[in-house]
Amino acid sequence: MKSLGVFLRNDVYKMGEILQSLEEICQAHKVSLYYEEGNSYGKEGIGLQEIQKRCQILLSLGGDGTLISTFHKIPSLPILGINAGHLGFLTSVSLESMSAFLPCLFEGKYQIYTHSILSVYLDGRKIACALNEVLISKKIFPSLIEISAKIQGKQLNHYRCDGLIVATPTGSTAYNISAGGSVVYPYCKNILLTPLAPHSLTQRPMIVGSEMVLEFDVGQDSQIIIDGQKVFHFPKGSRLEICDEGEVAQLVYPNDWDYFALLREKFNWGD
Repeated sequence: MKSLGVFLRNDVYKMGEILQSLEEICQAHKVSLYYEEGNSYGKEGIGLQEIQKRCQILLSLGGDGTLISTFHKIPSLPILGINAGHLGFLTSVSLESMSAFLPCLFEGKYQIYTHSILSVYLDGRKIACALNEVLISKKIFPSLIEISAKIQGKQLNHYRCDGLIVATPTGSTAYNISAGGSVVYPYCKNILLTPLAPHSLTQRPMIVGSEMVLEFDVGQDSQIIIDGQKVFHFPKGSRLEICDEGEVAQLVYPNDWDYFALLREKFNWGD
């Protein structure tokens, strides 16, 4: 480990002290830090292409949103998420344990888990990849959206709802769970479909295999929101295709990381 690329959330309390501690630990282990240019803490930064060339691992200091933003900027490198946000399902290290874990990271004492992502095509052109979810959403909020869904080229459903979440297992504990979708172990090979406020009580969440190709069209001009980060116009008459093409996000975790312990902590299971 010779260098880390650093991506920061904008409004972290006492970030100056946190970064000073980070820099001291890295200096002691002769590890270089490269901050993203344009960060809001006055740190000298470099462009994304240079970070990709120089760094072996990316460090995301914030919440899950910061980590997802980091993935969308440089999807090819492993990401360590240090939780300076709120819930923190994707981040693996707390601020309190950062000082203890970083030496382990520099010594190679960590593990990398691969998380499936979804490829998103609009009218045959790839527009994005999604780590958590693709949201098909209405633009006019007092009205319903009509979404026709096909799976493997065959008609699956016709949704009348506020929107439809198409999620990865990693994203099952994000927007999906708020809409009543299932929690899915993040290393399963599945795609989740969860309607938002469906007009019919028979429109239930559904889980299909990751080998399935999903197609959608809408009855009125709508929008596509990727991971809460990117928004695309989805006009009536266009075709949206979502599939798993085998691409992955790489996330860094301590060797003793336990996903089920995380669930118990975040959801207060057993209390």
